[in-house]
Amino acid sequence: MIELHRILAILISPIVIGLGLFILFQTKRNYQEIQCRSRATSAACLFYHEIYVGITVYSAYFSTWPFFKENILINLHLFFFSLGSFICMIAMFIYIFYMFNMESFLRAIGRTPDKLITDGIFNRSRNPQSVARAIGLISLGIWGRSFHALFLAIIWISLNHPYILIEEKFLERKFGKDYLEYCSSTPRYCGIFNPLKRIRIINCFVENKF
Repeated sequence: MIELHRILAILISPIVIGLGLFILFQTKRNYQEIQCRSRATSAACLFYHEIYVGITVYSAYFSTWPFFKENILINLHLFFFSLGSFICMIAMFIYIFYMFNMESFLRAIGRTPDKLITDGIFNRSRNPQSVARAIGLISLGIWGRSFHALFLAIIWISLNHPYILIEEKFLERKFGKDYLEYCSSTPRYCGIFNPLKRIRIINCFVENKF
């Protein structure tokens, strides 16, 4: 029975990934045509994210492509379970701070991009929601000792990055120099920010403006 569930997780995954690609193209079209995500695209995006988490949890729960066989190294099960749970809690805290700073659910899903938010957790990362979801998906793979769940996490990260780039171009057009100055002082995801990038970004804005 467990093997059946593992096969189902593998078979369903391409469908979910395909939905992500479709939403990526729709998002790009929306930002180009109507300057925000349409209601249909926003709803599809919410569904996609939740179903992606669901299939990753499903794969992790049944340890699809397991790290090791279930009948050996039993003591490692508790280690991976504890490590994955701890990392997942970190992701949840980041996401809670993100929602608190966004102040509006519609703004969080891209329906009302009326305000450039740079304080709170956005002072540390321009995309804390993506950081939280990426960490959360990776933690599920560790928690379930599943290479397949980790593979899904990597695919989600790969699909999410182009969306972030599309959104950045839109925000640059909408908020101009304010957004570029924000980009110059805050990393896209996380890590140590390179101060030389500030000079390059501002110079690029000046050249394009004049």
